[in-house]
Amino acid sequence: MTNTKNEYQNRLSEVELYFDVFTLLDKGDCRIICTGIVGESIERKIDDRLSKILKANGFLLLYNLIEATIRNSITTIFDSVHSKNLTFKDLTDNLQKLWIRQEIKNINHKDIFFLSKKILENELLQFKAECINTSGNIDAQKIRDIAQKFGYQEARDGRDLVTIKEKRNKLAHGVYTFSEIGQDCTVQELINLKEKTKCFLEEVLNNIEKYINDEGFKV
Repeated sequence: MTNTKNEYQNRLSEVELYFDVFTLLDKGDCRIICTGIVGESIERKIDDRLSKILKANGFLLLYNLIEATIRNSITTIFDSVHSKNLTFKDLTDNLQKLWIRQEIKNINHKDIFFLSKKILENELLQFKAECINTSGNIDAQKIRDIAQKFGYQEARDGRDLVTIKEKRNKLAHGVYTFSEIGQDCTVQELINLKEKTKCFLEEVLNNIEKYINDEGFKV
């Protein structure tokens, strides 16, 4: 879990760095000033359109933080399960259901025998991270659904994560331009979203860490 938390902190530091810079947009007239190769000064004003684009990018960074954190957490849980060399009978009902759903997803009739054989002969089980779909669809409710599938404590609130997901998806699928997304929010609203996201994810990480330390995946 240490690596997962470190990765979270690394990504969070990127978000914080970006937000520290674009927070200046609310301070007044902002400009980018560069010194060229021969010493000439190059200046570009951050106008209203560019300001909207910079704000819209904030949603992408926040969503990246959310999805990566949840994906890495799922991998960490499965790594912990695998390190214990567990068989089907050793797992909680939640993990047994997860494994069965994973195995029967693309199964044919001939494979049913081998699936039953793994269970009856207590073979060591392997989980694949992709058995929990996280791509492009992560918000607080999805994260709570994942918690229920594993059986660890759900994090509270997180209602603002759905806004981040929806804005990110509209950008990713080209439904709206960056300017259109950025015009509907203020810098302060984005900062508030960042802080709420941070609190929610850290509660999720702490709950998963307790689940792993307590071996909550074992009977």
